[in-house]
Amino acid sequence: MILHFTFLSHASHRPHRLRRLLAGCCIAAISAFTHAHAEPIGFATAPAAIVSRVMNGAPGSIVVGISRENRTQFAMQRNGVGQPGRIVETTQADAQPLFEIGSISKVFTGVLLAQAVERGDLSLDDTLGKLLAGQTTMPPQVAAITLRQLVTHTACLPGMLPDAPGLASSQPFARPDRPQLLAGLSTLRLEHAPPCRGPYSSLGLGLLGQLLADRYGKPWDLLVQENIAVPLGMKDTLQHLDGEAGRLAPGYEHDAPRTPWDFDALAGAGALRSTAADLLVFARALMAGRNGPLGAAAERALTPLGHDGTYEVGYAIRMRGAAGHRSYFHTGQTGGYRALLVFDPAKQQAAVMLASNSSAAAARMMDDITLPASPAPARRHR
Repeated sequence: MILHFTFLSHASHRPHRLRRLLAGCCIAAISAFTHAHAEPIGFATAPAAIVSRVMNGAPGSIVVGISRENRTQFAMQRNGVGQPGRIVETTQADAQPLFEIGSISKVFTGVLLAQAVERGDLSLDDTLGKLLAGQTTMPPQVAAITLRQLVTHTACLPGMLPDAPGLASSQPFARPDRPQLLAGLSTLRLEHAPPCRGPYSSLGLGLLGQLLADRYGKPWDLLVQENIAVPLGMKDTLQHLDGEAGRLAPGYEHDAPRTPWDFDALAGAGALRSTAADLLVFARALMAGRNGPLGAAAERALTPLGHDGTYEVGYAIRMRGAAGHRSYFHTGQTGGYRALLVFDPAKQQAAVMLASNSSAAAARMMDDITLPASPAPARRHR
């Protein structure tokens, strides 16, 4: 297809401002056409090309990492408002900026549950009624919810508690604390008895993280450190920034600055900050299965447990494809950040995208990598 642009024959007599406007419109149209008809992103796509297409010049920082054929490559870019920066390619994993990874934190919660089940400390059939006995009184449908249903978004729970401030708030997860969470469960009414295919529930995964913290008598983020981050050498994966606050890339929503999100009892739903390098380490550990550093819990974590109405789901990880040819993935989004983790154990390939602008096209990148190469599937361009 060829784009044709016709200018008025007497354009030379128009003001310079009109000529600049028409030229700008042409450039914008060509850019939009190029992005819409570009080859789908894949594991073989150069990280620099992914940076350009996913960020599209928006303000903020982005790091893309690809691990394949025993090689790891990164591309980084830092943009100002209306001032795209230079894309830098490197194989170095050190000194990368930190990003909020949002709901990719749910995968860490899923791995913690897989580890607990492997140890025999918890069962997927354990119910809220059993685990919270003597701590709160819940309606029967809520008390009957199982850990399997929480980790697969099939518990029929809403996305948040009814009195939550909403995702448009500057701090939608700063509460509830644990007492508020238990009080919310005590009055919660479900529209349907579980199991349900959805809805996707940050409440459910955050609650699961709190139940794990209760079981081991430690905060959720400390469980992540002791059981995943430290054993894997992921020194840049943490909830509380403390002395690392200066490394957090400033977040944006389109052109507007956004503040980082705080979490309390629902930390397991989205509280982690990390780097692209650390998340590739995490992906490789999961792809290694029971023979890798996470042992049998890695294999268990990738086992299909249910269907949330859109995807097959393991221990919070989503998947597409038939057995032996599956891609595993999760996206993440907070007020000013967008993230993607996707990997293919059969081919030992993994990709990570972390951006400090919530408008970055993570869903499009995910679909490009995980959907079959065919013109038929409709792709979501976000």
